[in-house]
Parts: sequence; structure tokens; C-alpha cells
Amino acid sequence: MNLIGKILTLLIFFLSICFLMIAVMVGAANQNWKQQALDNKKDADRNQALIDAARVRSGEMEKTLNAERVARSLQLSQLESQLSQARQTRDTSVKELANEQIKAQQLLETTSNNEKRLTELDDEVKGLKADNKKLVDDIATQRQSVVNLTNQLYQAKAAEENLKTMNQDLSQSLAQKQKVMKAHGLKDNALVDHIPPRVDGRVARVKDDYIAVSLGTDDGIREGHTLDIYRNDRFIGKATVTKADYNMSAARIDRNFLQAPVAEGDYVTTKF
Repeated sequence: MNLIGKILTLLIFFLSICFLMIAVMVGAANQNWKQQALDNKKDADRNQALIDAARVRSGEMEKTLNAERVARSLQLSQLESQLSQARQTRDTSVKELANEQIKAQQLLETTSNNEKRLTELDDEVKGLKADNKKLVDDIATQRQSVVNLTNQLYQAKAAEENLKTMNQDLSQSLAQKQKVMKAHGLKDNALVDHIPPRVDGRVARVKDDYIAVSLGTDDGIREGHTLDIYRNDRFIGKATVTKADYNMSAARIDRNFLQAPVAEGDYVTTKF
């Protein structure tokens, strides 16, 4: 046998196996369709009977449900009527209660006002009693004051006589001193003009040996007054006022006392 014969033999063998399998499958798939149709008809009749019975029960239940709905509707109407009456009764009671509360509040306010007024009257009575006692004490005190004032009046008259005598003596002394000052060409404040008042200020400007300070004649500063210069608590030096205006003065720095260069904002005073 040649190669082609072998191939044909194998091909025939495989085709035989395939036909055998197809025959087995067709035999397995073959059924009794008539018997199955009868069984399906019995099942359909049984299911239809169940559906008819269910429809009958459903109708009965629908009738029962409708009757229950009517009964519930009647009960609901009755309950709504009762609820409406209860609401009206409640509203009436609430209004009456509100009116009673208003009356009670008004009565309470009236009572509170009466109690307050009574307390005020008690306080006024106590105040009047205290004022009366104080008035009695004041009268006694004033009587004593009158006696003391009378004594003081006599003492004042005696002191007045002494003051008149002292005034005469001072007038004579002043006249004598004025004659002496006039004879020497002195003014009234000549002996105290060199004493600066106790004031303090700031250095507003520095130029060479001169400074401008925030003190003037309105502060009592005069030409010739000496100013001490400080920075915080450190002594810087001294300066002598050379020109004094109303609210500003010029002063010359004294190099003999200078400890450090003077700067704007340094503290100047006459208190040390």
C-alpha cells in the first residue's frame, strides 16, 4: 500500500467515527413530543385553575377592602370632626389662659409697683427721720459754730489790729528799701532775674556751639540762664541762654562742661 492509500484509509476511519458520534447525538436528542405536550396541557390547566381561584379570592378581598375603606373613611370623618371640635376647645382654652395670664401679669405688676412704692415710702420716712436728726445735730453744731465764730471774730479783730500795725511797719520798711534801690539804680526783680525757673525741654537744633531749645519766655526763661543737658540719665554738658523768644530760646554750649557731642532730642533742664 502506498502513501495515498494509507491517507485514504485514515480519512475513512475518522469519517466513520464522526458519523458514529452524530448518530449517537441524534438518538439522544430524540424525545416523545406528544407526551410532553399532554403534560404541558395538564400543567397549564392546573395553573389556570389556580389563577381563577386567585381571582375569586382577589375579588372577595377587594370587596372586603372596599368595605374596610368605607368604614375607615367614616371613622376618619368622625375623628376629623372630633379633632376640629378639640382644636376649637383648645383654642378657646388657650385664649382664656392667655387672658388670665395677662390679668395675672397686670396684677403682679400692680403688686410689684405697690411694694416698690411702699419701700420708697419707707425709705423716705427713714430719710426724713435721718434728716430730722441731722437737722437737730446741725442746729446744735451751728450753735457751737456761732459761739466759735464769735470767738474767732474777736480773735480776727485782734489779728486785724496786729496786721494793720505790721502793714504800717512793712510799708515804712518797703519805702526805705525802695529809696535805697532807687539810689543804686536797681529794679524790683534785679536780684532774682539770674535764677531760672524749674523747667525742662528738648534740644530742637544744634549748630556749631549753639543749640535751639523748646523753652522760651513763656516758660520763664531769660537771657543768661544756665541749662543742663542730659541724654537719658547721662550728663552731657551745660549751655547759657543767649536769646529768649516766646516759645524758643538759643543757648551757647559751654565747652568746659561738655562730656559728649550734643544732639537733637537731648534733654535740657534747670532742675539740677
